[in-house]
Amino acid sequence: MKLKIPKIPKIEMFGIDIIKNMLFFTLFVFIFLFLLGVFVTPSIKKFKINKKEYYITQHQLNKSENLLAQKTAQYQKLFKENKRIIFALKREFNKENFTMFARKYMKIKSIKDKNISVYENNFIKKTYIVTAKLNTPVDFYNFVDASKNYKNIIKIYFPIVFKAKNGEINLLYKLEHFKVK
Repeated sequence: MKLKIPKIPKIEMFGIDIIKNMLFFTLFVFIFLFLLGVFVTPSIKKFKINKKEYYITQHQLNKSENLLAQKTAQYQKLFKENKRIIFALKREFNKENFTMFARKYMKIKSIKDKNISVYENNFIKKTYIVTAKLNTPVDFYNFVDASKNYKNIIKIYFPIVFKAKNGEINLLYKLEHFKVK
């Protein structure tokens, strides 16, 4: 038994077979949709994955930039607050300048270098022995308070010796100056 294939009727318009053209067009559409599914769909999936990664990275970048801006603002604020101290740590100690500063409170007789040492691996500590004359002990305490505003970082340290002589007070104390290494 032989299988009979039905014949497709031939419909022509202006010499063009319409049925044959419809079959070719349908075949073209199916092949196009198949190729679209094979080539474009994986690209769309990759695009969605990359888009998701982009937004995650963008979010992390924005978060990092905000954190950087906050840290920069904190740094600027700390720098403004500690500007005087930072510059004071960079200055050398000047005996004449210190004598001028202390003149309001006492008469300095001498400032002698004692030693130089390293303090906490970051600072240089120079020690001086200061001898001076005072009118009253209150002047010394006023000097200690005013030394906080001196342009160098200094520390008035023990031993502090007061000796009264002829209505004046002789003073001996240790002065430490700190500087960045």
